[in-house]
Amino acid sequence: MIKYSHSKSIKLLSSCALLTLSSTAFATEKSNQDGLLEEVIVTAQKRESSLQDTPVSISALSGDVMAAIGIRNIEDFTFFVPGITVTNDSMAIVNIRGVGTSAFGVATDPSSTVQIDGVYQPRPTTGYQDMFDIERVELLRGPQGVLFGRNSTGGTLNIISKAPTDEWEGALGVTLGNFNKRTFSGTLSGPLSDKVRARATVLKNDRDGIYTDILSDDTYQDQDNFGARATIAIDVSDEFEVVLRGDFTNERETGFPAVRTFYPQSFADAGATIPTGDREVAFDTTPVSNLEVWGVSSTATWSGEDITFKSITSYRESDIAQVIDADATDLSLFDINFREQSRSFTQEIQFSNNEPEKLEWIVGAFFLNEDGTGGIDLIFQDPTIEIPERNVTNAYALFGQGTYSITDRFRATFGLRYSYEKKSYDFATIVNGTEVDGGSPEDSWKAWTPRFALDYDISDDVLLYASATRGFKSGGFQLGDAGSFDPEYLWSYEAGLKSTLFDRRLRANIGAFRYDYTNLQVVEYVGGVATTSNAGKATINGLEGEFVARVSDGFDLNATVAYLDATYTNFFEDGVDFSGNRLANSPKWAYSFGAQYRYSVPDFGELTFRTDYAWRDNVDFKRNNQPQFRADTYALLNARISYLSEDGNWEVSLYGQNLTNNRYVTYITSGRNVLGEADGSLPVSVFGEPRQYGIQLKRTF
Repeated sequence: MIKYSHSKSIKLLSSCALLTLSSTAFATEKSNQDGLLEEVIVTAQKRESSLQDTPVSISALSGDVMAAIGIRNIEDFTFFVPGITVTNDSMAIVNIRGVGTSAFGVATDPSSTVQIDGVYQPRPTTGYQDMFDIERVELLRGPQGVLFGRNSTGGTLNIISKAPTDEWEGALGVTLGNFNKRTFSGTLSGPLSDKVRARATVLKNDRDGIYTDILSDDTYQDQDNFGARATIAIDVSDEFEVVLRGDFTNERETGFPAVRTFYPQSFADAGATIPTGDREVAFDTTPVSNLEVWGVSSTATWSGEDITFKSITSYRESDIAQVIDADATDLSLFDINFREQSRSFTQEIQFSNNEPEKLEWIVGAFFLNEDGTGGIDLIFQDPTIEIPERNVTNAYALFGQGTYSITDRFRATFGLRYSYEKKSYDFATIVNGTEVDGGSPEDSWKAWTPRFALDYDISDDVLLYASATRGFKSGGFQLGDAGSFDPEYLWSYEAGLKSTLFDRRLRANIGAFRYDYTNLQVVEYVGGVATTSNAGKATINGLEGEFVARVSDGFDLNATVAYLDATYTNFFEDGVDFSGNRLANSPKWAYSFGAQYRYSVPDFGELTFRTDYAWRDNVDFKRNNQPQFRADTYALLNARISYLSEDGNWEVSLYGQNLTNNRYVTYITSGRNVLGEADGSLPVSVFGEPRQYGIQLKRTF
């Protein structure tokens, strides 16, 4: 959709940085008195392994850390790990190493995917939800062509919720802040019988709007969210476990307005109200952003003596409704109504061997059926254009991967996935109530995506790895004109080093990569509708580093750095040569620094002081790289003070985000002139959120 309803900003940008790197040094809020950086177990290869022993580019964040620093949704990971940008444009737009898409409509798919408890999330419009009661989040950078293969050319966010516990426990949380911020959460977990455990959690998150409409006194960019999740784990036998999950999210918000940074005299002459303050707007249409999404899933795991079998079955529904004042004035020039409903069923099965001596393997199959309906209304003074659509996607895949230990220190990996996808699309174009166009095109695509990798233990604490992986994202149909676009492919070549040094007081992970893209899907917004075309070729080169150091007991430092050179190498369209231009939303440099000091007071408890700084280079938002669509560099500063009681049951925190109240741009697109026509000389911008501060209270029992 038009990029007017964009980012809730990168609120915790630098705070995130503090505990980043290779999973964060601090996986719980308890002190690590022995001076060792905690080992984190991940499932990036669909079986458990230590983060530092996993030869892929991955960062992982524990749920305790995310709760402690206030991470609320996946956008808050922006600048948290190198190479990742997550913003909100009516959907979760995940850019990983310059790879991502803002295309919308039920016949398009994300380039960087989201998995929750092993379940693929097909609609990017549903990925932007509050995250609560999370065990950890794994951020896999680069194409996941084998194990998380469906359309994951950029990478995958693998979110794992907390499991039911063997003993009763619970937690209550309250957050109060400026803009009338109010968040309440509660969790209860424990055994229902010797073989059944359950966990339930709820969250209510509210906040007044950031922007004030000077005509109506309404506020926009608010928060009004409710979420709930329930999990039941059943030990059918010693070898067989079934986990049932259900979740529900309801959001009733006003959306995130784009604003004008200047108004030509023609608007005043036409009678437009001209706001004067940075947080003032004047709209003739009240924005709306409503979301309702729910789902159920079953994960059945049978562990035999030699082989483990796993089945993941899910059903999900989502309903999105949005209204946007697309001209960003109180003149009746141009509004957009967007709607989307999705019903999806997925089934995945996996077979893997247990305790292999030489060869570790996993094979499986994946199926997705999604039935999506929706459309967009383009409302001018005259005409009104309605574009309803429906799409049915059937996706099938077979995959397998094996790792062979050539020696005790040297391993070789080969993986392969076969994907077949078919889309059946229906659309109509209705002008002032009369259908003027329509059709029912369909298409299918298939691809083989292999992975080759080598990894070598230089020592017990240093791992060297290299890989070559092919990524694939299927084609689709554009909302608006039903034009089809081709699938995109890329080869990723990567080498990296993971190390834990100086008596495990320093963790340093670095990596270098190169992407060779073919038929890269590029999104451009024309007349309020996203148009996807294929660039012939693109090349992305990059370097990344993550570092965590324990300077002394209680005192920790961290840093991240990312360099990205992402350009079109062959891109001609409509007589224009975009070759050599930068890819959208791809900062050349980004870095962050963090410091934390934890001090124990006898017979009192523990105090933690944390501060973080993050900086991002300028980025382009249009393929033409014109300067009016380029965001300047910016930096954010966050801080936090926490008190943890001696018994560990009470925690009180004071937090501040964007303490310098920096007004920074998160997106820029073409605006409208006084006639309602798209005008690149009148850009509109979405800004990150201003300074926010508050107090958090948590009680565990």
